[in-house]
Amino acid sequence: MYKEMDAQDLIKAAREFFAEAEDAFYPQYTEMIDDLKFLDGEQWPGTLKADRVNDGRPCLVINKLPTFIDRITGDQRMNRPTIKVKPVDSQADPEVAEILTGLIRNIEVQSNADQADDTAGDSAAACGYGAVRIITDYENDNTFDQVLGVQRVPNPFSCYFDPMAISFDKSDGRYCFQTEKIARTEYKRRFPGFALTEFDASRDDYGGWVEPDALRVVEFWVKDPIKKTIYFILEKGETEPKIVKELPENEENYVLIKERKVEGYQMLWYRLSSSDILEGPVEWPSKYFPVIPVFGKELNIEGQSKYRGAVKFAKDPQRLYNYSRSMGAEAVSLAPRAPYVMFAGMLGANKSQWDSMHKRNYNYLLVDHDPQAPGQLPQRQMPGQVNTGIQSETIIADQELHDTVGLQLAAMGQKSNEKSGKAIQARAAEGEIGQYAYNTNMIRALKQRGRVYLDMIPLIYDVGRIVTIFNEDGSDRQVQVNQEYTDKKTGKTKRHDLTVGRYDVVVTVGPSYQTQREEAADGIYSFLKALPTAGPYVQDLLAKMQDWPYADEIARRLKKTIPEEITREEDGEDGQPQQPATPDPAQQMEMAMMQVKLEQEKAELDKIRAEIRKIEVETRVAAIPPPPPQRKGE
Repeated sequence: MYKEMDAQDLIKAAREFFAEAEDAFYPQYTEMIDDLKFLDGEQWPGTLKADRVNDGRPCLVINKLPTFIDRITGDQRMNRPTIKVKPVDSQADPEVAEILTGLIRNIEVQSNADQADDTAGDSAAACGYGAVRIITDYENDNTFDQVLGVQRVPNPFSCYFDPMAISFDKSDGRYCFQTEKIARTEYKRRFPGFALTEFDASRDDYGGWVEPDALRVVEFWVKDPIKKTIYFILEKGETEPKIVKELPENEENYVLIKERKVEGYQMLWYRLSSSDILEGPVEWPSKYFPVIPVFGKELNIEGQSKYRGAVKFAKDPQRLYNYSRSMGAEAVSLAPRAPYVMFAGMLGANKSQWDSMHKRNYNYLLVDHDPQAPGQLPQRQMPGQVNTGIQSETIIADQELHDTVGLQLAAMGQKSNEKSGKAIQARAAEGEIGQYAYNTNMIRALKQRGRVYLDMIPLIYDVGRIVTIFNEDGSDRQVQVNQEYTDKKTGKTKRHDLTVGRYDVVVTVGPSYQTQREEAADGIYSFLKALPTAGPYVQDLLAKMQDWPYADEIARRLKKTIPEEITREEDGEDGQPQQPATPDPAQQMEMAMMQVKLEQEKAELDKIRAEIRKIEVETRVAAIPPPPPQRKGE
């Protein structure tokens, strides 16, 4: 469909899709931009601020919102979710699942995925919307091997999704866009011979950091519908039917059990301007979009999802707090000082001393005798009192800020009115529960990213090569994949095929490996205080958890002092499990006879299973009705 379109028809379809996505997102876009500007300090309405500035009145901005955002995103940084791969079918290999987990971990480390996650998480917590992108690139300039990576998306408003998509990650949408700005000089170099026209997308505002003569282009992913037929056949000499996409040429060599027509799609990628297809079509190596949204909190109203961050409903309390603090500062600064009341004749020649009394600390103040008021001296009057209502409004506004965001003082690490330890923990936990939506949505985005990895890895890492996998403890090692090799330790031939089997991902959340190791060391210390006699049996583990030099060497030496029956099931120095003591000859003979008997029983069982399977297949084939007779000429 799209692949066969000429350039102008494709650009027309893309512009219609883009207009649809932009119109659906625009109301939320304006609200989100206002939230971000408010977080940045633009918190006074323009007309009110102008009036106060013209009158010389204070317009204070005591911005408390960044602290709330930092509290939400700080938890995400402390307990980073990680992707783990698990096998889901009979062709999947648990060892390959571990390699895939390490490969994904290495992809994330090499491409600084934590920066992309932090950017998306900050934006989702602030305005309700962030994004992360997966990219492909060559491993280096001297190879054709490609690698996957994660790209940071500083401006999530450059990403547009199909508004008809229902899934939270938008993976069921028909299309996806990401806009970018390219300087004119770079545009001419990358796309020679094309007109200098940009793709109309006026609402992804990059601000003043982009040069004014830059041109906007768009990356366009679209699902191109395709139809195919799959066949369930039994080949001659086989006992197990299988699914194939094409029938063998010789009909005598197979039996067709059934067939099925499937409607699928192929993901296509383009780079477009308003007048030209600058690049593409390219068959994207995944059924998923590489742009993954990260949302804040969602509210669906009559089928339309609205997303928000922590700023949206905290703006009014923050405005009230700014206004109350400004009024309070104004009232205090303009409050009259405690004045003196006196007759004019009392100053006389001492007026300059009284005029400078607020600047200098005089030991005494002189007055002249006033014959009209004999015996009278200047008297100090009480100053005007500051309005306590302003202070009350400030306190209320501050509490409303905590209430709307959902983080109370205890959750922010500040002193509150809770007295007991349990009450403080309960209030802190209440604040954390209120922010779980942000962490959960980050986990959902990461899980989708893992699915994209698993979908693309068989196509990107499809040939025999050596890949680096990253272990949880920060170490790395190299593994051969998609080709046979001889294991140096066991001498056996192995093959880790990344293109075979089905796998899925799970996301785990918790402290980093370094933090877990420190906590484990503290736990062992506490355990040894309660049970000192266990020290000789865990001394190697305790040494291994330390950070000082030669800790691993010390742990290895200490392990040799532990009785063999305790460490027998653990790995030896060569990384292989230590073998138990050699049995005596009588035991060896008995074990050998049992092994032979088990092999014979297994062979008999396999034979029976094959016969049963053959009968089942023949029964199903016999039950298939013959094809209808064809008319003459067909």
